[in-house]
Amino acid sequence: MKRILILVLVACSWFLHAKAPLDTLRKIPTYDKLSGFHIGFVQPLYRLHNEEGRWITTVDDYVMGFPIGIGVRTAWNMIVDIELVPLVKPYFRDNRQQEVHLLVHPGILIPMGSSSWTFGLRAAFELEQGQVGFTPLINRSFPIAWGLRGFVELVLPGRFGPEKSKGYTQFIGLHGGFGF
Repeated sequence: MKRILILVLVACSWFLHAKAPLDTLRKIPTYDKLSGFHIGFVQPLYRLHNEEGRWITTVDDYVMGFPIGIGVRTAWNMIVDIELVPLVKPYFRDNRQQEVHLLVHPGILIPMGSSSWTFGLRAAFELEQGQVGFTPLINRSFPIAWGLRGFVELVLPGRFGPEKSKGYTQFIGLHGGFGF
């Protein structure tokens, strides 16, 4: 997993530093603009693994995340978004040290017309866990004050791994927060 991350970072660095002829750059229309930032809290509620589902209500299964993201609006009225989510699994019943790992969560968000609903799909790379997957989502935002918006999001993360024998795990969760 670390090798893949290093390869992606090297490729991105190369693309960012590649020099294009000035005439080529002048012909490219620049529609992209910063869409905004968001911070929030995400809580998995239900887990389905190997045809066995359970609500995540016990202290032993509790996990919480703190997403931080930035989005760029494209010419096609889509938002390209990157989210970094520190995930924390505290162990309340014993003296084990809490687990903390990072979820890298790039995605595409598609606003649904002029309403405040948004559909999205994110790729998921859980560093230190060795899991990969995807996260479809549906988002509803609402104005609060002074340009600040609140949002509530239903997320359906699906994860593979870390070992091939572990199979596929589907979650249902809620993500709430503020966008600016």
